[in-house]
Amino acid sequence: MDVLLVHGYSETSLSAYFGLPSRLQAGVPGIGRVALAAFNSLDDTVTVDDLADAMEVRVSAMESSASPPWDTAQSAIICHSTGAIVARRWLLNRLASGKPLPSHLISMAGANHGSTLALMGKSVLGYVQKLLLDHIVTVGSNVLTDLEYGSDFLLRLNREWLERSNDGSLDGVWTFSMGGDFVGTDKTLQIFWQTHEWGSDNTVRISGANLNYTIIDASHDDQGQPLVTCLTPKRPVPHLVLTGYSHFGPVSGIVGWVDPAGDRAVGALRDALTVVTLEDYQRVQTEWDAQLQTWMTNKRQARGPADPSDINSTLVFTMHDEGGRSIDDCLIAILNQSQLGAAANATGSNPGAAAAHVAAANAVSSAIIAHSPIQNDVERGSYSFYIDYDTYVETSPHVFHGEAALPTQLVAFLPLTFTQPESLPHAIAPNECTYVSLTMKRDADQMYAAYGFGPGLNLGTTWQPMPFPPDGQIPPPPVG
Repeated sequence: MDVLLVHGYSETSLSAYFGLPSRLQAGVPGIGRVALAAFNSLDDTVTVDDLADAMEVRVSAMESSASPPWDTAQSAIICHSTGAIVARRWLLNRLASGKPLPSHLISMAGANHGSTLALMGKSVLGYVQKLLLDHIVTVGSNVLTDLEYGSDFLLRLNREWLERSNDGSLDGVWTFSMGGDFVGTDKTLQIFWQTHEWGSDNTVRISGANLNYTIIDASHDDQGQPLVTCLTPKRPVPHLVLTGYSHFGPVSGIVGWVDPAGDRAVGALRDALTVVTLEDYQRVQTEWDAQLQTWMTNKRQARGPADPSDINSTLVFTMHDEGGRSIDDCLIAILNQSQLGAAANATGSNPGAAAAHVAAANAVSSAIIAHSPIQNDVERGSYSFYIDYDTYVETSPHVFHGEAALPTQLVAFLPLTFTQPESLPHAIAPNECTYVSLTMKRDADQMYAAYGFGPGLNLGTTWQPMPFPPDGQIPPPPVG
């Protein structure tokens, strides 16, 4: 088996791979050639789609001109960080073109659902850092935009990936994900909250690396009632948390570090790369899940009374109208259903319902980790919440509630309140990401009237400024 290694964002040297190529060849039976990807992610005009297209050009060239030719169907892709979303986009593009797919895809600390550092990387601080350390005046702003939680790129990628996984199109690709739980020992990582989040490796959250995730779509039916559908993986992806591993570097980095207790990163790669049958795959999934459960048990036992948790979930809301227009003037709330009671489907205009909504939201607020939500600075209707899972489930079951506003009295949005659909085993899972797409129904009733023509109708009736004159309307407008 040949292997293509794909590095992450901002790398400028093949040293990004450290000793992994030789460790792979020594530690995994059957490894042949190891090819090392090299790409420029720091040009501000480049996007992840561009990198995926360029990857196809290079792989196609390897297939036709390498000696011997590269056999993609008998190869594995191992990708780190941003390399995971480049490789996944490439793989989906290749699937659509009918070309051979790799036998294995392994995401190591992949930014599969984004990174908290993306927005900071586009800031003035990010430009200064690149200037001082790398002597360049660009940061790869488009790649960082694609890496933000709730970006258009990530929303498209993860929906298409889950749809193609569930319809069987990706059954021939053995897919795995893993990540670390340690932010590292560098004291500078403690300066910014983005680089030392609980439940992360300093760059990617455990939930952000996990290729098990859920998509919930909520809207209104023709009667204005909630309509909720969901997508979850039909075939779970083996996911592993490597205790003590951080995102990068020779000291604790998931690619570069060799744990004195054993090369656990290469051991996990060996587990994945030796899978050749569905039985093998299910066995690794069972083994890794057991290790994940042990990891969670250990984390719960070690957690102090005032400590945040490493067992967290990322929740990405996107809000738009029926035409797909993004909505950024909104309220999004997760509510305790037991405290909401009969007010679950009542509007906020009812004083009793409003008070119940506040109490139900406050009951869940302690589960929302500091600095949440993060609003996407391009897709302004995207908001990501970071959830302390164990605290969250203490207030189960939950209701999700969305309201949106427009700067007019003529058009309004219907509020959207819904519960977890019965077909969904969980709306939010530990160490996973959930996408909730809210399609808000526009209520334009106040913009339209009809008048009965006849001798009594004043044809000079004007409706500027609003409201419509009531005389002659059919049917008459409601009183009050």
